Amino acid sequence: MVLDIFIKFFPIFFLLLIGFFLKKTEVLKEDMVVGLKKIIVSAGLPAILFMSFLTMKVEASYILLFAGTFIICNLLYVTGIILNKTGMCQYPFSPFFFTGFEFGMVGVALFTSLFGVENLHYILLIGLGHEFYIWFVYAPLLEAKNIGKVHFKKIIKSFFKSPIIIAILSALFLNLSGIYSHIEYNPIILGLLSSADILSGIVTPLILLIIGAQLNFKKIEWKSALHLIGVRLIVVGIFGTLLAFFTTRYVMDINQIMIYAFIIFFLLPPPFIITVFLGEKYKKENIFYNNLLVLYTPVTLIILMIVMFFIGA
Repeated sequence: MVLDIFIKFFPIFFLLLIGFFLKKTEVLKEDMVVGLKKIIVSAGLPAILFMSFLTMKVEASYILLFAGTFIICNLLYVTGIILNKTGMCQYPFSPFFFTGFEFGMVGVALFTSLFGVENLHYILLIGLGHEFYIWFVYAPLLEAKNIGKVHFKKIIKSFFKSPIIIAILSALFLNLSGIYSHIEYNPIILGLLSSADILSGIVTPLILLIIGAQLNFKKIEWKSALHLIGVRLIVVGIFGTLLAFFTTRYVMDINQIMIYAFIIFFLLPPPFIITVFLGEKYKKENIFYNNLLVLYTPVTLIILMIVMFFIGA
């Protein structure tokens, strides 16, 4: 059991360490990290998500799971507000820390590392509702908090121009309309899928290298960071368990991989965009949450290893 877990997690930690040392030795510079992120967001992730949504089996009952994730994310935000107002977990912008998950840059990489691209659809079933929450609730709320107003036109325009959203929506259209079943053996389609498959193969290693390059534990306020992370983990653990039970009862029977999809999803760090929206206006808070997010990913990995040890790899 221990050996199996070690074998599963060793490549993840190895790539994180490589990214960390490449950044420390300045082989991997900041502008290179930014460039790699753009490649992942504009090509790598869209390719892997397109393939998964195109070939996955979609049932009508899955709408309940999509809606469930969306509702849970809203409830997490409300819980964050309550905890902030009651003083139980009072930090600037903490409600934004309690909701949302870094599904793309961490979730996809972590899940595919452990269970393979062929099983990615399990966690995508949970993540789809989350993506709509991030675009149409989380980002507008952050923008309103930062500048006092929301540019809905800009958000909707960005939504439909996003390579990831284009990939998801086009794949779902081809899948649900039945078009894909009629053209899946077409040589051109096979060639495109083969290209997407090759492209998707570089996503996980690149993401792990980037995460490793961003690790920096020097400026972390350990007491506040561990308190905030600990409370969030308890809260999302409760809501995640409720969603899993709801899924079993009303959506589908869940196997072990689906159980791990729930565990991994609700162990993920909050969205990294929180620091992007805070910007220079809230420099102190930006630094605090940036360091907090850096710490969260290793915490996720450690907890996941412990969970897998007890319930099986």
